[in-house]
Amino acid sequence: MEINRKSALPLYYQLKEIIKEDVDVGKYKPGEKIPSENELCDILSISRNTAKQAIADLVSEGILYRVQGKGTFVAEKKIFKGLTDAFSFSSEFKMNGSKLKTKVIFAEKISETKETLEYLKLKESKELFRIQRLRVLNNVPVALQTSYIPKFFCPNLLKYDLSENSLFDILKEHYNLSLSYFTENLTCVRADRYEAELLKIKKGSPLFLLTRKTFNKNDEIVEVARSFMPGDRSEFYFRHGEGMSIELNHIME
Repeated sequence: MEINRKSALPLYYQLKEIIKEDVDVGKYKPGEKIPSENELCDILSISRNTAKQAIADLVSEGILYRVQGKGTFVAEKKIFKGLTDAFSFSSEFKMNGSKLKTKVIFAEKISETKETLEYLKLKESKELFRIQRLRVLNNVPVALQTSYIPKFFCPNLLKYDLSENSLFDILKEHYNLSLSYFTENLTCVRADRYEAELLKIKKGSPLFLLTRKTFNKNDEIVEVARSFMPGDRSEFYFRHGEGMSIELNHIME
């Protein structure tokens, strides 16, 4: 458990991501108590307000729950369904003819924990690229997406313009990566202060949270992406048949 004080991400947001990853990899099981706010402050040398905000947001998102007088615990995992038939936001918008603009909030190289590396099924490399992009349609933010990509798949990825080029196009064209399939989980959360500022919504507004894992032909994870989409700007349409797919429609006021 480590905070990167040089990162562009706020400390409370980093703590949120650390706890989420610990829950995802099974370090904390459903029903298990996590460290208290005071313990987190001592472990990470952070303020009480930072720990309090991170925990409160995770409770709001349904990842944790509180029991008065006992502490904070991991909530039960939700059941999810597969959703789309396109690898990327860019592909989806090209197919429906919409013009999507992308703003890169940050793109950085990070070293991850042992638990996170195991979660991403990485064996040798300990470095990842973390890229956060804001997707904008008609000058309105429609998604805030953070991607985690193992560096050994694409050592010089950050030299490319990620605001103008599709990430998956870069991976395929410049690194000869064959993307085989992906899985997606959809849930609903409420926007914290950081997400609300970037998406231009009020703190606490409902968001869709879409988590995607993209695999190559060797069943290795090429990317893990978490996309926050304002609930009043997005709709998901399901089509059922021999194979299920879904369309994503952004509602513009």
